[in-house]
Amino acid sequence: MRGVALWVLGALVTFLATSGAFLLLASLGSDSTLSDPIPRAEPANPKSPSPTLALGLPEDRLRGLERAPGQGLTLDVENGSEEDFRSVNLALVVASENTVRPHARYYWATSENLAPGNAATVEFYIDLSPPAEDHIQDTSTQENRDLLEIRATTPEGASAVKTAVLTPGPAPTLG
Repeated sequence: MRGVALWVLGALVTFLATSGAFLLLASLGSDSTLSDPIPRAEPANPKSPSPTLALGLPEDRLRGLERAPGQGLTLDVENGSEEDFRSVNLALVVASENTVRPHARYYWATSENLAPGNAATVEFYIDLSPPAEDHIQDTSTQENRDLLEIRATTPEGASAVKTAVLTPGPAPTLG
């Protein structure tokens, strides 16, 4: 019995010594930053702030919207950075909250040459009428809310997003 215990103990010590030697050799032959399971982020350069862009959509502009086509919706885009934006690309999506019968409408606009600290006004003509589906008689689509999502991006890397929920009855909710 004593011989078996010594043999198991010797095998265990040999195994641990061999595996330790292999791990030591492996760590000496490779770059430790490549084997880091969580790469470290480089510190941000505080001297080059990212360009900022702001979207303005006052609630009073949303209150006048009805469930009808051809309505004007005016947005404000402001350059809050210290560099010129050659162009600001705006995308407006109007989608129903009803995911069973999605009814999305897409609108695009571009504002050119927005100087630092300046703002531009962009007008969209949108359709908020409910979908016309002749083969399905469902009045519940009249009660669904519409979701507005406005995205502004620039070639310089600035972006902004604004959302609003348009309810069939009282005032809309901004996000």
